[in-house]
Amino acid sequence: MTARVCVVIPAYNAAHTLGDTLTALQTQAGAPSTELIVVDNASSDHTTAVAQRFGALVLSETRRGPSAARNRGLFATDAEIVAHCDADTVPSRRWLASIVAPFKDPACVLVAGNTQCYPGGTPAERYVAQSGLYDTPRAIGRESFPFAPSLNMAVRRDAAVLVGGWAEEMMTGEDVDFSHRIVQRFGTSIVYAEGAMLYHRTRSDRAALVHQARTYGAGAAHLYRRYPDQLAWDLQKTRSLIDQMIRRSIARVSTRLARVLGSGESDSVEYADYHWLWTSNFWWGFFTA
Repeated sequence: MTARVCVVIPAYNAAHTLGDTLTALQTQAGAPSTELIVVDNASSDHTTAVAQRFGALVLSETRRGPSAARNRGLFATDAEIVAHCDADTVPSRRWLASIVAPFKDPACVLVAGNTQCYPGGTPAERYVAQSGLYDTPRAIGRESFPFAPSLNMAVRRDAAVLVGGWAEEMMTGEDVDFSHRIVQRFGTSIVYAEGAMLYHRTRSDRAALVHQARTYGAGAAHLYRRYPDQLAWDLQKTRSLIDQMIRRSIARVSTRLARVLGSGESDSVEYADYHWLWTSNFWWGFFTA
């Protein structure tokens, strides 16, 4: 009998977090018949052993990148709906029931869940939580290229197959591309499932955050090359970027100065510093990709 839902988890060197993800998936309330696939993306740790211990179907994908891993799961299942969460997330108890509920409407094709960051214990974690980087309503509400973040989403399998699956040449920004092709092909909007909440472990240190910002910038550059007619760089974008960098540089300096003078808060200094760090490295990744 065909399972109505398949959860596909791409996993690379995720042995230390995957167990929490799978534990949460095994205790879902009100979930439909579900197939669980973990795609080991050429890990060098015990990711496969952890997944097998929890009874997941483990597939191997040697082509590196989350898109290749998700495609491996997509084309291995015949479930009606394919849901995705990442191997460093912990779904809430009704995540699965909530993310598949909108598909009761035959017009629903793509659903985005509600992602929350774990409370930040480091400056990098606090910045990500405050910045709205994983704010789903903001992602699906974008005027251009709205998207369902890939760490917490679900899609009709037939629709995903019809658009050719995930773009395997994209290491980041692949969820923006995938969502765009779904929206364009089916003339649909992305449904927000607020109750489909999961918790995400974000980058915990400065170096990891710099790397993430640069890879996200490179992903954005790939989108510009992939859609030159819709994402052409122009003078207005250049001016907007210069203005953004100036404002964030000024904020970084002014909050530090205010702190020295005794009228500023340390939280403001930290946020301004990391906001500038993220922005400068994102654009470094964009222009060097």
